[in-house]
Amino acid sequence: MDIFAVIESQDLDLLAKMLSSNVDLNCLRPDSLAWTPLHEAIQQIEDGGSIDTLVLLLRYGTPVNTWDGNHDSTPLLIALFRGQLEAARLLLAAGAEPNVVGSEGDSPLRWCVERGDRDTTALLLRCGAAQTIDGFGGPAGMTALGQAAHRLDLKMVEILLRAGADREALDTDRFTAVRRMPPADESNNDIRLAIEALLIGCDRQSCE
Repeated sequence: MDIFAVIESQDLDLLAKMLSSNVDLNCLRPDSLAWTPLHEAIQQIEDGGSIDTLVLLLRYGTPVNTWDGNHDSTPLLIALFRGQLEAARLLLAAGAEPNVVGSEGDSPLRWCVERGDRDTTALLLRCGAAQTIDGFGGPAGMTALGQAAHRLDLKMVEILLRAGADREALDTDRFTAVRRMPPADESNNDIRLAIEALLIGCDRQSCE
């Protein structure tokens, strides 16, 4: 059996035995997916498999930042795309690069901001994602701060500004974050004013 078949079988004892030998940990799954063993382990977690598979692969030194053969995603990106947050934390602990950008322009930071995941956003920033905090991309073409403003997520805006996000950074449409806020209405006026005050650098009373 190859390593992908063993991972799919969820036979953890056999996997540990294989990893203790001279198995190639840089191999790619021989099909159109061209996944690494870590990609495969994350897929198996998605299908109900044990996260211990990922623990074993990392324990035995499986490269954590290897792209799949199509250069679509790293293991960290695929873990986030599939909502496998425990897996993402293990990958970050093992040295996963938080500033990668997938083939469709998504970064870990922008992905988490877009989904309102403040805890993972904060963790990514603590792990170094602030290096690319002002980048833009993905289907919406926004910056992380623009995404937070668009969602009217005041707490997320605060997290990003504390981490050094540039209020004047331009996105793919050459918009700053403040221009990404939705129109005001009775239901959102208060929070919109609070975010606007943060994004243009004034206190709320002088912004009104």
